[in-house]
Amino acid sequence: MNASITLEQRIANLEAISEIKGLKYRYWQACDQKDPHSMIECFASEGVVIDYEDFGCFKSADLMVKKYIEFACHPHLLESHHGKNEIIELDETGAHGTWSMNYSLVDEKNQVVIQLNGIYQDRYINRGSGWLIQKTKFTKMQTVKSQNLDHIICRPKAARTLGFK
Repeated sequence: MNASITLEQRIANLEAISEIKGLKYRYWQACDQKDPHSMIECFASEGVVIDYEDFGCFKSADLMVKKYIEFACHPHLLESHHGKNEIIELDETGAHGTWSMNYSLVDEKNQVVIQLNGIYQDRYINRGSGWLIQKTKFTKMQTVKSQNLDHIICRPKAARTLGFK
């Protein structure tokens, strides 16, 4: 730890890291809830670079979200993003973040389940009104696809699933 950092700066750094975590969680929640407007609000307005491998590379959040609306905003697609193991480092101009992410997709229409694990590498900026994602790259580490949904309960009712009703 740098002994020259003041208590106020240490608190400010902890607050910044907490805000960045909240930003990433809001982004994933917006994806899961099919909320394109909230997704766009998580990104900077300029200098955006998004690299989501086979989903595409984009130079703006608007372009990425346009494709997301076309391919993912359907009620038969149930998505769940779970981020963890974050490492966030602040610097003079913003912050870098690395996250592990577990993702699952249940496609009720096509009877497909996809589970995916990978790493996000992000660049965050703060222009005074809050933290935003400026650059993000997702790298898949593992993908599992299943086309037999006989054993999957897509929209369970907890009590019924547990045998209470």
